[in-house]
This record gives sequence, C-alpha cells and structure tokens, in this order.
Amino acid sequence: MAEITFTGHKTLKSINSEWCDKFPFLYLRFYNAENEAVGDWNNTHASIRAKKDAKELGTNAGMNVGTFEARYFDAFGVKVEIMYHKNDRSYRSLDDSNALTLNEYNAHCASLGASKIKDTHPEWF
Repeated sequence: MAEITFTGHKTLKSINSEWCDKFPFLYLRFYNAENEAVGDWNNTHASIRAKKDAKELGTNAGMNVGTFEARYFDAFGVKVEIMYHKNDRSYRSLDDSNALTLNEYNAHCASLGASKIKDTHPEWF
C-alpha cells in the first residue's frame, strides 16, 4: 500500500480524501494550535499546524494507530484523531486501539458496523 504524505500545501479535504481511499471506514479529525477541532477542511495543512517549519510526515497501512497519532503530534505540534462513523455518530480511536495497525483498525471498525465515510458523507469531499 502506498504511503500517504502530509504536506503543507495539501488541504485537509484532500488529505482526508486520500486517507479514505486507503482506509474507507476511517477519517481524520484535525486540531489547530489552540487544540480546537478544525471544521473547515478547505484549510491547508500548513495553516493549522503549530510547527511552521515542519517537514513532511508519511504513513502507511502497517503503522500502528498510536504510533501514527504520536508521530503526527511530534511532527506538527498539533493532534490528530482517527475517527469512524456509525449510526449517525462519530467515534475516535481509544487507547485499546493504539497497538492495531491502520489496516487492522479499519477492518475492526468495519466489523463494528462503521460506515464507509465517502458513502456516508460525500459532501465532505
């Protein structure tokens, strides 16, 4: 599986679209430097991060959930949460999911009855 990169010029919408192509039952909730969830996915990735001199971060399907979230915070100075949607509600990954790979977590959420994000919320993309 190809790597997903998080660069400054990409919009949050394009990052989430790429993410959902790889992990159809998961999406990312981004936070800004004030630790507030970013609701407008038209923002660029560079506009929300606290570390303005940050480089790129890449991830792939074999990375653990907890490792990805920790590396994202270390790279950009803001947090990100891996989310899924089920029965009209959004849920975030919890500590017991941290040891799962992104592929495993995607499959786990599917087994819980999570919906495919692009099917449930096409307006986000």
